[in-house]
Amino acid sequence: MQANAVYEPAAKTPAGLLDLYHTLTEWSAAVAAAGAEVSVVQRFKTAAQIDRDGVDYHFTADTLVPWLSATQAPKEFVSAIVARAPDVIHINGLIFPQLVAAIRKAAGPRVAIVVQHHGGEFPVLGSGLVGLWNRMQWKGGLAAADAVSFTAAEQAEPWRAAGVLTSQKVIELVESGTTMRRVDRDRARAAIGAGGDPLILWVGRLTTNKDPLTVLDGLERALPALPAARVVMVFGDDTLLPDVEQRIRASPLLQGRVSLASRVPRDEMPNYYAAAGVFISGSHYEGSGYALIEAMSAGLVPVVTDIPSFRTIAGNSGERWAAGDAAAFAAALTRVCAADLADQKARVLSQYDRVLRWEAIGRATVAAYRSLLDTKPAAA
Repeated sequence: MQANAVYEPAAKTPAGLLDLYHTLTEWSAAVAAAGAEVSVVQRFKTAAQIDRDGVDYHFTADTLVPWLSATQAPKEFVSAIVARAPDVIHINGLIFPQLVAAIRKAAGPRVAIVVQHHGGEFPVLGSGLVGLWNRMQWKGGLAAADAVSFTAAEQAEPWRAAGVLTSQKVIELVESGTTMRRVDRDRARAAIGAGGDPLILWVGRLTTNKDPLTVLDGLERALPALPAARVVMVFGDDTLLPDVEQRIRASPLLQGRVSLASRVPRDEMPNYYAAAGVFISGSHYEGSGYALIEAMSAGLVPVVTDIPSFRTIAGNSGERWAAGDAAAFAAALTRVCAADLADQKARVLSQYDRVLRWEAIGRATVAAYRSLLDTKPAAA
C-alpha cells in the first residue's frame, strides 16, 4: 500500500492528478510488475476510485489543506489505508510524523511501515526548547516506522545526528526512474535549434541550492579549452534569473556560448536530452535527482556535484566535483569532454540499466520489503 498525503490543488479531477504524478504511478506500476500487489491511497479534494495499469487508486477527501502538516493525520485517509490490510505500508515523505504514528496505531504491529525520503535537507528547524520539542515530536512519530528509505543511506546521517531517527532500518532505494522516450539526435537538435561538440545541458531551478552562478564561473574557466562546446540551461524556477542573466552578459565568452531556455514543456524535454552529450549540475543537496536520472536514460555523461544521492545515481560514470568549487567543476568538465564520450556513454547506460531503470527499482523495492517482512516477529 502506497500512501500519498499531499496533492496538487490545481488538479481538477483524480484522473488529472494521476496524470501529473508520474513518480507515484510509475513507481506503483514498477513494483507491481516486480511481483507485488499494489494499491494506493491518495488524499484529494474529492473521493474516487480508479484502476490504472493494474493498480487500485483510492482517493479520500477531507477538509484539510492539500499539503498536510507534520501534526495532521486525517481519519478518512488513515482508515482507507488500513482497511485493505496490507503487508507493507509505504508512506511518501519523512515530513509527516503524526501520520506515521496514526497509521501504526490503526494498523497494529504486524504490518511493516516504510517511510520514504523525498527531500534534500533535514527539515526540523528551531533551536532551544522549541527545536527540542519539534525533534521529540518527530522522533516519536517516526519511531512507529520499521524502516526509512533514502536514495543513498548516507542521507540518513543528519536525521540520526539530530536524534529524529533511532533504531529504524535504513533502506537504500533510488526514489524514482523515468519513462522518458528516446529521440534521434539530429532530429532533437533541429527541434531545439542548438548544437555543439559537445552540447552541454543543465536542467534545474535557478536557486541557490542548484548554484547556477558557480556553474557559470566554472564554464567560463572550462570553455576556452572546449572551443566547439555549447551550453543550454533549461530551468523552471527563475529566482536567480536576473543574476544569471547579468553574469552571462558580463562575460563575452559566456554570452556567445550559453543559452537559456525557460519553462520547457515536459513533452519537449526528450529533445534537449537527446541533443546533448554531457549533463551538468551544481546542486548542494538533492533527495534523489530527477533530471540526472532522465539525462542518464539518454546516455548523457554526468558532471555533477559529489553529494550522496548523485553518488548512488551516477555510480562510476562521469565525474563528480565539490559543490561550490568552480575550479573543480571546470577541471571535471574538461576531463570528461577530453575523453571519448562514446565510451563514457556506454558506462552511463550500463549504470542506468542496472540501477535506475524502473524495472530495476521495482525489483529492488520488492526484495527489500520482503526482507523487511521476514525480520518482523509476527510476519504476515
